Amino acid sequence: MIKAVIFDMDGVISDTQKLHASIEVDLLKKYGVFVTAEEITKNYNGLPDKVFFEKIFKAYNVLADIDSIRKEKWEKMMVSAPGNIFAIPGAVKIINDLRLMGLKLGVASSSSAEFVELVLSELEIKNNFDAITSTAEVKFGKPNPDIFLLAAKKLGADPKECVVIEDAISGMTAAKSAGMMCVGLIHDDRNYPADLTVTTLEDLTVEKIINLK
Repeated sequence: MIKAVIFDMDGVISDTQKLHASIEVDLLKKYGVFVTAEEITKNYNGLPDKVFFEKIFKAYNVLADIDSIRKEKWEKMMVSAPGNIFAIPGAVKIINDLRLMGLKLGVASSSSAEFVELVLSELEIKNNFDAITSTAEVKFGKPNPDIFLLAAKKLGADPKECVVIEDAISGMTAAKSAGMMCVGLIHDDRNYPADLTVTTLEDLTVEKIINLK
């Protein structure tokens, strides 16, 4: 029986993945790395910042102070985000519907805890969640299962009683590695490691979630 649903945030609850990618594009230009926001989202979506910057700098043979660039990114994110945070279509409705059904709800995000708090507060849905988990709380971020296992522990749910809603392959992989069911919010025809895929959360219902096997 499904007792808890754990949401990724950027790209699932909020459209803030676009903001991440836009700011990362501008930061990377300073280091001679020229990529598009679309390329970042397609190839690195869901990865913790440290892993993302390490991977992309390695790919372009660039030496850089990762901690410094991460600090600069989050300073820009916290300044740019207020007033520019919008819900993914269908996200608030499915969150409210799940809440009404008495399911426990959590967020497990690769974003900083401060940014998660900001986004959920701006969307006025923070109180719908029983637990919030950020990647800073675990040793290994997505695609490792640690963040989802911690979220389940906070929710008091067994992993096999949890469903994760994700838009990134790294997050879906982490969910399955945690022994959880997974709904993938997808935007192309790649092969995704999810138990159910939807192209919009407007097509997702409580029944579809609780009947996952």
